[in-house]
Amino acid sequence: MNRLFQIIQRIEAFLLAWSIITIAALSIGNVLCRALFGFSVALTGEVSQFLIIIVTFVGLSYAASRGRHIRMTAFYDQLNQRWRKIMMIIINSLTAMLMLLLAWYAFEYIGTVRFLETVSPVLQVPLYLVYLFVPLGFILSAIQYGLTVFRNLTAPDVYISYSEKDEYEKTVVGEV
Repeated sequence: MNRLFQIIQRIEAFLLAWSIITIAALSIGNVLCRALFGFSVALTGEVSQFLIIIVTFVGLSYAASRGRHIRMTAFYDQLNQRWRKIMMIIINSLTAMLMLLLAWYAFEYIGTVRFLETVSPVLQVPLYLVYLFVPLGFILSAIQYGLTVFRNLTAPDVYISYSEKDEYEKTVVGEV
């Protein structure tokens, strides 16, 4: 399981890092073209939109792998460790199933987009190819939540992700 977790994290980190770097480079290049030469590069906005889709949906999985997703813990924090573990297993199992359901709906949508032969306006890229990152992100997220369930079933501590324990930050002496 550790190997699977590491492989997924490397793929996610690679896609996220290069997508963000490319968005920044395209945006800066487009601003320079507008300021220096008086024109915009048409493909900049379109490619940036494609990359934002990648960042959004692959980022969902990356956040889950780091335990950086939104958690509402008012009730959860009142529980003892045994019940926290039970709740964490239930919550992550349900979330993994939800991610798989959303991936299914995304695949259905992609089938419709492919059937309609929809392409992007500037680059004429078939949009179903770009939208494939949506179910990919949902599937990777489902795997991350499944790995969290596995970790909680096999480890004595409570984990909010496969690698992150459920613990509060300790205040450093002198910190307010």
